[in-house]
Amino acid sequence: MRLIHVRIRLPGTPGSSESLKAAFHSHTTPEDKVGHLSVHLGDGGELTVGFFISAATLSAAETVAYAVTLRALDSVPALQQAYVTSYSAALVLALFDRMLQEPERRTE
Repeated sequence: MRLIHVRIRLPGTPGSSESLKAAFHSHTTPEDKVGHLSVHLGDGGELTVGFFISAATLSAAETVAYAVTLRALDSVPALQQAYVTSYSAALVLALFDRMLQEPERRTE
């Protein structure tokens, strides 16, 4: 599973986070292998959509996230004036990955 963040500039006030999440999710296909997505509204009209994608490569996951985003921006009236400012993988440090896989240690 790979996490890709797509950052979008919104022209005005968008709908709720849940309605935006539903709008992006409705533009995924089974072939996209999007397991989950999250939406975060930032200050100043910035929206970050996090796509959790099962893909063999990082490049493939980024391609899927970008394609889904473009489909949503083209089809959802409230998003038609919005545009992508960037998209990239959310990289997790190797040490943090190892910590997540280690059994819990008690410090008593």
